[in-house]
Amino acid sequence: MSEKWRLLKLGGIDPIETQIMYEAVATARERESVSDTIIFCWPKVPLVCIGYHQEVQREIDYDFCQKNNIPVVRRILGGGAVYLDSGQLFYQIIASEDNPKVPNTIDKLFAKLLQAPILTYQEIGIPVEYKPINDIQIQGRKISGNGVGKVAKVNILTGNLIINFNYEQMVKILKVPSEKFRDKVASSLKERVTTIFREIGNEIDKNYLMELLKKNFEKTLTIELQEDQLIEEETIILNNLRQKYLSREWLFQTSLRHSKLMQKSQVLSETDRMVKIATGVYICESVFKSEGGVIRATMEILDNKIRDILISGDFEFFPKERLVELEKEITGLELNETTLTNKIEQFYKIYDIQAPGTLPQDFTRAILLAAQNI
Repeated sequence: MSEKWRLLKLGGIDPIETQIMYEAVATARERESVSDTIIFCWPKVPLVCIGYHQEVQREIDYDFCQKNNIPVVRRILGGGAVYLDSGQLFYQIIASEDNPKVPNTIDKLFAKLLQAPILTYQEIGIPVEYKPINDIQIQGRKISGNGVGKVAKVNILTGNLIINFNYEQMVKILKVPSEKFRDKVASSLKERVTTIFREIGNEIDKNYLMELLKKNFEKTLTIELQEDQLIEEETIILNNLRQKYLSREWLFQTSLRHSKLMQKSQVLSETDRMVKIATGVYICESVFKSEGGVIRATMEILDNKIRDILISGDFEFFPKERLVELEKEITGLELNETTLTNKIEQFYKIYDIQAPGTLPQDFTRAILLAAQNI
């Protein structure tokens, strides 16, 4: 007999709740109030969603979003900033780490849980393939965005089937140094990201896609999905979490934890990423691309030592809360490659850090890149 999981077909919901929902359900799952669950939903109206480790002001044009009444929300998962709307169908998988059907390492989790959306794309005539660590692609073009996270001992994977996509709006919400550069971003985005509509010439009904996804999740996980509804406890959790997600402290947490450093970094320009403040004192910043994502290092340097550092970006890093502790471990260290790498490697081992594609030496490279002109 197949193992039974819940299926919540929520349809179009409040945009903020598309990012709160999986945390609320995962919290209820951790309490053992509900069973392992898969959710299908999409936002009724557009929103902008940023990754857990990103800085709002660095990644998106927040003023544009406010002027155009586009809500901005920070998710509990890693990855980059993205524009989300009803042209995308979200799947959200919430499962206890005790379930042997669901791997606990990030790379294996992606590989296993993305089998169902891959089969779904293939069944509608789009010959996609899995591109580690978290992409589904066709001929090098991304057609699904995916992220993973945890709530206590509950695994979460979220992703989307991209039916259609508003490239123009996505480009407008991104933070770019100039309008000329924005044109380059627009061109690159259309080359790198595709949709069901672009691939087969028409949009596919969401109800049909949900049926395919349901069948394929049942097949790849050898489970039976039973349609259900949120329980009262989940609704209460959802409403309580909403207050957190709407707060300034949550949205701007990355920069708020280093408010003094961020104020000092205002002296930096798009072309000059290092400024001398006083004798032996520098403010500097770098953007380094590791295999696992972009690492941004913003630092204050005093006498060749790290006085303060903020690490942000669209990389995956678990447990996610440990990144703040890594910053503290690095603070006070000399700008020495061996010293930095040894400290970060030790941190990885002590806290069993999972950061696929982002190695300790990648953080070292980002730091030294920022300070290279001192």
